[in-house]
Amino acid sequence: MIPSIFLSLFFIATVIFIVNSHYRWTYFFAIALFVLLFNSMFAITGQWQRGLNFASVLFVVLMLFHRMKIHYYKQPLLISDFWLVTDWRNWETLLHYKGAIFGVLGLLGLLGYAVLGWSDVESASTGFRVFAAILAATSVGLMWHYSKDPDATKVWLDSLPDDGRDVFLNLPMSCRGVFFKVPEFEGNSQKFKEKMTALLSEKAESKTESAEKPDAEKPDIVVCLQESTLNPHQFDFDAEIIPPFSMFNKQEDTAFVSPLRVHTVGGATWKSEFAFLAGVPSTDFGALASGVFYSVVPHLQTGFIKNLREQGYFCVALSPFTKGNYNAKPAYDHFGFDLMLQPQDLGYPASISKNLWHISSEEMMYYTKLILQKQHPSLENVQQPMFVYVLTMKEHGPYNTNMPNHFNLASKRLGGKAISCLNDYIDRIDSLNEAIEGLNDYLKSRETPYVFGYFGDHQVAFDNQLPPKKGNFENPDYVTQFVVRTNRKTDFVQQQDFLDLAFVGGVLLEVAGLSPKDDFMRANIAMRQLSQGKLEDAADMDLVNSYRNYLYQDLKIAQ
Repeated sequence: MIPSIFLSLFFIATVIFIVNSHYRWTYFFAIALFVLLFNSMFAITGQWQRGLNFASVLFVVLMLFHRMKIHYYKQPLLISDFWLVTDWRNWETLLHYKGAIFGVLGLLGLLGYAVLGWSDVESASTGFRVFAAILAATSVGLMWHYSKDPDATKVWLDSLPDDGRDVFLNLPMSCRGVFFKVPEFEGNSQKFKEKMTALLSEKAESKTESAEKPDAEKPDIVVCLQESTLNPHQFDFDAEIIPPFSMFNKQEDTAFVSPLRVHTVGGATWKSEFAFLAGVPSTDFGALASGVFYSVVPHLQTGFIKNLREQGYFCVALSPFTKGNYNAKPAYDHFGFDLMLQPQDLGYPASISKNLWHISSEEMMYYTKLILQKQHPSLENVQQPMFVYVLTMKEHGPYNTNMPNHFNLASKRLGGKAISCLNDYIDRIDSLNEAIEGLNDYLKSRETPYVFGYFGDHQVAFDNQLPPKKGNFENPDYVTQFVVRTNRKTDFVQQQDFLDLAFVGGVLLEVAGLSPKDDFMRANIAMRQLSQGKLEDAADMDLVNSYRNYLYQDLKIAQ
C-alpha cells in the first residue's frame, strides 16, 4: 500500500513538472526523457511498475539537483556538470556547505529508491521487454535528432540567461555538448582581418623614435585571482560607513584599472580562470562551459601562458586547493605552466591532500613571496623571469549570518542575515586589501621590474541574495574589477574603461612591454582596441563574431 502511495505521489509530481514547463520544446523533451527512463528500466527488469517508479523518482531527483545548483551556484544544471560530480576529488567542496551535504544525501537516498523500488514484482514476458527497448531507442533517436533543430536550439539558448529553469530541456539539449566541437559563429573572418591590419598599420605609422624600448631585464609578473571579490563600494546601500580600499583605486603605480566582465556568478571559479588563461570566454563552448577544465582545455593550441613561455618566462601556479581539484593540474599543465604548487609544498602545516578553505590571503601572498625568492627545490636553478599566478580563498563563502553591523549597512532590499553576511565579507575584503598592498610593497622593495595584476573572479550571494549594484552595466551581477600596477616606465596608455576578462592577458603583456608571440595574442590585443575592451557587451556584434570566426576557423586555436 505505502509503495503504491509513493509511486502515485512521485508520478503526480512528474506530471506537474512537465505541465509547468515554460517552453513548448520542454514538453517534447521531458516526455521523451520520461519514455526513455521508463522503458530502459522496463526492458532491463521486465517490471513495468519498477520502470514507472524509476522514471518518476529520477525526475524528482533531477529537478531537486537542478534547484540545488541554482541555489548555490546561480546556474542551471547541464549534462557536463555530472563530470564534476563524478570526480571524487571535488567532493570535499560539499563539506564546506553543510546544507548541501544533507541535500545530496537525500538525493542519493531517492536515487537508491529509484533503482531498487518495486524490485519484487512479477516480470513481464520477453516480448514486452523487447518492445520497451525499441521505445527507449526511439526516444533517444528523437531527442538526438531534435536537439539540433534550429528552433529548439534558439529556445534553449535564449532560456539560459534566465537561469535555464527547464531542466528537462537543458539536459537533452546539452548532451551534444559532451562531445567537443570547435565553436562556430556567424561571422566573416575577413572583416576582422581587414580591421586588424588597418589598426596595426596605424600603430606602426604613429611610432616615433621615442617609442618604448624593451627593458634589458624583463619584469616578473604576478597575477592574483581574488576569490569572490567585488569592491564593496559597488554595492548600492541606502547608507554605509565602508572604509576606502586602496587596492581598487587608481594610484601612482596603477597602469590599468577598470570594471571587468566575467562569465560566471556565485561560483565556478574555473570559468574565470579559463577566460584569463585561454584568452577566450568559456561561453564560446556552449554546454561544455561548466566543464572546460576537463573537456575544452586539452583541445587548446595556444593561450596567454604559452605566450609567456615563448618570452622565456618560468610560469608557476599557486593554489590553495589540491592539484586534482576540478582537474586543476592537468589543465594548468596544458595551459603551459612549468610548475603547480600548493602552500603545503612551501611549508604550510597541513596535509598535501587537504583543500585550504580558510587560509588567509596574507598567507597566500607570503607563499607568493617564497616562490619569487625561489624557496622551493624546483625553483633553485631558475634564471628566467617569473610569472606567478596565485589564487586566494579566504573571501569565499559561507559568511557569518550573526555578524554585528559595524559598517552600519542599510538596505530596504536586503534581509538582516544578508546584512550580517556583508559585514563579514567586507571584513575579509579589508584583510585582502592589506595583503595585496603588502605584496605590492614587497615587489617595489626588490627594486627590479615587476607587473602586478589582480581581478575578482565572480560576485557572490549573501544569504542567497545578490545585492543591488551601482552603475548602469548590463548584467551587473557579472561585473567585478581588474587592476594592474607596475614600477616600469612604460608608454602604455589605458584606452578602455571596461574590459572583458578574456582580454586581461593582452593588457598584461603590453604593460610588461612584451610583444605577442603568435597570431592569437596579436588578434586578442587588436580586438580589445577595436571593441573598446568588450565582447558580449560590444556594440558591433558582427565584428565580435568575425573575430571569433577568425580565432576558431582561421587560426584554429581549438582542435
